[in-house]
Amino acid sequence: MTSAFATPLPPDDSHQNLSLPESGWELHIGRGPLLRPALEVHTFHGLVDVAVAGGFDEPLVRGALRGRHMTRRWALAWGHLPSGAADVIVDFRARRGSMRVTATRVAGAFWVAEAPGSFHSAIVAAGRSTMRVRLHRHRP
Repeated sequence: MTSAFATPLPPDDSHQNLSLPESGWELHIGRGPLLRPALEVHTFHGLVDVAVAGGFDEPLVRGALRGRHMTRRWALAWGHLPSGAADVIVDFRARRGSMRVTATRVAGAFWVAEAPGSFHSAIVAAGRSTMRVRLHRHRP
């Protein structure tokens, strides 16, 4: 099992950027309405997603993509941390195997997992919740 790369946002910080090593993308951590943690997912070309904690809809998986950075292929998934879940485990799947990644908690409300390689789907498990998602190809 590999561990992801990002570190949680300290409670007193209001803004922080985290680089994703495989994709080269960035996570921007900030505050949303009522000072709730917010997660922005940025590519080289712009913003892909914004999630704010404490809303009505907090899906386990918000995004799941695959792509290429230079000559390296990568897979990336992110979402909301479910209440009471100890860890989020992501199995990135390919035709010839899989790679299990323990997602990294971000800002106490989100998770993110990234893996090198060519994958087509992922199974995300957190507590009693399990979700299978297709990785959509990112094309800049």
